[in-house]
Amino acid sequence: MTADALRAPQMTDAEIAELLALREGYHVTDAFLVRLATHFVQAEIDGVLNPARHLADYLGVQRQTVLTYMRMARRKGLVAKPRH
Repeated sequence: MTADALRAPQMTDAEIAELLALREGYHVTDAFLVRLATHFVQAEIDGVLNPARHLADYLGVQRQTVLTYMRMARRKGLVAKPRH
């Protein structure tokens, strides 16, 4: 794996399109949160330094919005809380 591979999540155009379709505009579905969290956590596992920024770019939203989505997913029990 090259250093470039660590800079962005390894997502296909189809996976990005799926996320966009699941979001349903401004309505955030549980299915969207699950898929987003899956990509976010996988990016962390893969060593991506700032997955929220990359996912925000893919979705056309602010980085903080992705972090809000992740908090929503955790509150709904759709993703485990991070262990520190």
